Amino acid sequence: MTTPQPAEEGEVTPPEKHVGTAAGDRLNDSVREALRGDPFALRRFLQAIAPLVRSICRGVLGRESQDLEDTIQDCLIDVVRALPQFRFEADVSHYVTKITIRRSIASRQRTRARSKPFVAVDLHTLPVANVADALEARADLVRNLLDELNEAQSTVLRLRLMLGHSIGEIASITGVSVNTVKTRLRLGKNQLRRWLERSGEGPSARR
Repeated sequence: MTTPQPAEEGEVTPPEKHVGTAAGDRLNDSVREALRGDPFALRRFLQAIAPLVRSICRGVLGRESQDLEDTIQDCLIDVVRALPQFRFEADVSHYVTKITIRRSIASRQRTRARSKPFVAVDLHTLPVANVADALEARADLVRNLLDELNEAQSTVLRLRLMLGHSIGEIASITGVSVNTVKTRLRLGKNQLRRWLERSGEGPSARR
């Protein structure tokens, strides 16, 4: 299978919101044509979702992850394999997000299993070259903390905090009710706040 060339490393491409839009309709149409065997439609579809897939993988794995590019390609392959099961009951971008989140989290878990156990880091002791490095260091800390949450809470927090999805979108992507999403967000945020304060990064720790 020929996969598209995603955006160049270092280019920040936010997830494109296709839900309920003409762009979303075009994506769904491309899927229908691809399922009928049109290779050009499949290529158009993959090129359209590549920035979304890259953005999700970066959010979960981090920009400097050695597994980033392989994970992006694995996600695109997973999406193609799963297309016959797509029922067109919602926007296909939600379907892509669900598949990509699952694969990228699995990739991160494999990476962590190969590395040493997570150790909390006090960011105030780290040498910081510039603001971008400091922000990425803090993002890595949050990623590590998210790994310690249960999968349901970490998934909704990644979708909300790292990818900017609304609560309604998260409910659609994860297949649970809005109230369940709100509960998972609240419990997950509370636990994250406690861990961040313990590491010296929480609001009360900086007072």
